[in-house]
Amino acid sequence: MSNARDFEAPDAATRSAQRVVDVLAAQGVPFIFGIPGAKVDALFDALLDGGPQLVVCRHEQNAAFMAGAIGRLTGTPGVVLVTSGPGTTNLATGLLTATTEQDPVLALCGAVSRENRLKRTHQSMDAAAMLATVTKFTGEIADPDNVAEAVMNAMRACTTEPQGAAAVVLPSDVLAAPTAARLTRPTAVPVQGSAPADSIATASDLIRRARRPVILAGMRAADPVSCTALRALVSATGLPVVETFQGAGIISRELEDQYLGRIGLFRNQPGDVVTAQADVLITVGFDPVEYDPALWNTDPGRTVIHIDTLVAQLDAHYQPSLELRGAIAATLERLTAGLADLRIGPDFEAELDRQRRALADLDTQARAVRDTDAGVNPAALVLAMRDVLDDEATIACDIGSNYIYMARHFRVYHPRHLLFSNGQQTLGVGLPWAMAASLVRPGTQVVSVSGDGGFLFSAQELETAVRLGLTFTHVLMRDNTYDMVGFQEKLKYGRVSGVQLGDYDIVSYAKAFGAKGYRVSDLAEFTTVLRQALTESGPTLIDVPVDYTHNTDLAAYLHADQFE
Repeated sequence: MSNARDFEAPDAATRSAQRVVDVLAAQGVPFIFGIPGAKVDALFDALLDGGPQLVVCRHEQNAAFMAGAIGRLTGTPGVVLVTSGPGTTNLATGLLTATTEQDPVLALCGAVSRENRLKRTHQSMDAAAMLATVTKFTGEIADPDNVAEAVMNAMRACTTEPQGAAAVVLPSDVLAAPTAARLTRPTAVPVQGSAPADSIATASDLIRRARRPVILAGMRAADPVSCTALRALVSATGLPVVETFQGAGIISRELEDQYLGRIGLFRNQPGDVVTAQADVLITVGFDPVEYDPALWNTDPGRTVIHIDTLVAQLDAHYQPSLELRGAIAATLERLTAGLADLRIGPDFEAELDRQRRALADLDTQARAVRDTDAGVNPAALVLAMRDVLDDEATIACDIGSNYIYMARHFRVYHPRHLLFSNGQQTLGVGLPWAMAASLVRPGTQVVSVSGDGGFLFSAQELETAVRLGLTFTHVLMRDNTYDMVGFQEKLKYGRVSGVQLGDYDIVSYAKAFGAKGYRVSDLAEFTTVLRQALTESGPTLIDVPVDYTHNTDLAAYLHADQFE
């Protein structure tokens, strides 16, 4: 019988670096994203003999973005491996994004040898102190016998709700040292049971007595098991559903009539109206980082039923009347059994019909706006993409004005197929996320969308994509400004400052890396080129000018201070 830490025979001692690889392999980690360095070369050497596939990147921040996407798309932690000093500090933005948006990521960070830990020497720093500010767990190893258990516990930390990033600091001499301690047994975080039966019965009674019950589906309802259970509840009851951006795609095409839109940026859109009208609001897997309750909960005193793995984060505008804490899927299954004969009242159903028509009208009106001399109507561009892509496509959306239109008009029917950075609103995530999607969803359509500003935050990884033979299409919505900042400045001050950017040749840029590049001039040409790009192998970039003139008009429907 083994205990928590197994030991091999004394003569079977193995380098600690190999123990790290063994743990990752046992846990089913598919990829490691990183950049080599002297302080972690023992790990790079160990990976030559087996373990997860090593993906050598061009910048540590992008490696962390790719790892975050792996975590979000698969549920298995994405792993990033970097060296000491700036190799570690370059991870900060990527790890912060993963922790805020609850994507499981494990960061393995090299460090100077233990004897130099407190000296002012090459690349010495208090890495653990820095990493602790952007992760939910950080450990610094001082003994080679602790390496395997530290890595395993960090993986458990990043996959325990709320998920996020965890980091292990590995001094170079520890990685090189032998150890007989090992952990090679796959170990998953235990699954919770449902919320208590009496609480579920109370929730069922509250919903039955409601005149306008509405479900608000958030990020933790987007995992496959929870999503299946939520769809079964909606199918059985006809309850209307509003999605958060992180919950996009929870409602399937078959349940389209129960979809009332998303909330996250706008005011007075169908999703906002239905949410505001609810007398009983059932939040499922909702996290306040997705959308501050002060912006959407117009009646803090109304009945809110909180269904989640986590207790509610109380707020003046979020004070649930009832909390059903437990496994979301198990709780929803028991709730469905008690609501199987529920029917929406005729008055509320008539109001829902009006909001469904309003939701459809947003798209109809957007399609009617034509190209101008400045460029393509961005809403029509997004709808053209929606027409061309199939239901299995994965779309990674960067931050910028493009994000506003993607959030408003792009519809998906599977969770975690439309990816937003809605917690930190981090520039540069689109391209790395698409690369990760291409790795784990080969043979499907993968598209990333960015502005011309955000694209250059991570564009160097185009070389990595070509080297790996990845196939995806990147749509660059160009206006040569940081428009998302610019239009807000215009509204505040009547003028803009610090937002103007220069033009660049995307076709030549793509060609320099061995990718394909196209620059189109109108919507019809864009649609034709997009269809062609989706049939081509390798990365393809499509540069299309857009006219953001109407962003200041759209701002009338946007919440203030909701942007990066």
